Amino acid sequence: MMLDPLLSTRPQGTARLDFHNANVDEESAGAGRCGTLDLKTGRVCRQPALHPDGCDFEAPNHEAVSER
Repeated sequence: MMLDPLLSTRPQGTARLDFHNANVDEESAGAGRCGTLDLKTGRVCRQPALHPDGCDFEAPNHEAVSER
């Protein structure tokens, strides 16, 4: 398994273990997106999982998550 040390210690293609954390939107994460929540505002990051830069938080709109 190949690791990308700049992004994560989780091998690509393995299951995420953070789905049930309070700061992760399960629906976004399940769609292959970052899914990190800003707990203060409720906004969610919809960048691809393991993205290299900081999160870009957007209003929670779950309909947009399923579109690709």
